[in-house]
Amino acid sequence: MNGIPAEFEQFHWMVDMVQNVDIGLIVVDKEFNVHLWNGFMTHHSGKQAHDVMTKSLFDLFPEINEAWFKAKTKPVFELGTRSFITWRQKPYLFRCRNVRPITQQSEFMYQNVTLNPMRSTTGEIKSMFLAVEDVTAEALVERLNQK
Repeated sequence: MNGIPAEFEQFHWMVDMVQNVDIGLIVVDKEFNVHLWNGFMTHHSGKQAHDVMTKSLFDLFPEINEAWFKAKTKPVFELGTRSFITWRQKPYLFRCRNVRPITQQSEFMYQNVTLNPMRSTTGEIKSMFLAVEDVTAEALVERLNQK
């Protein structure tokens, strides 16, 4: 072995995965301030992690309807259950550019978003993480088939 404790190695792997996975990962607290912003979100939104940390999601993305989004997060924070936003309900939560070379027919990225509760060590839900999936290719195919 290289002398590095296994726990440290695993932690390093987790950080690497969070930053490089092909899905957006964001952690916000109950006041909707950002605490984690992964590489996917940096790449697609154009906003650097150091520029969004501790800032309000609503200040960073004024296109998000605050009342609507807070209603979507209510079951997450109050009941500890997941909530979902699909591109069919709303094409995107975060206006991100579409960077996929094959699907450039869209000016923005269609998204499915899962809102997940995050429990503290005491079981309290103080934060949630958002998983943002790029579904542009699927949305465009479905929209073409509807014509």
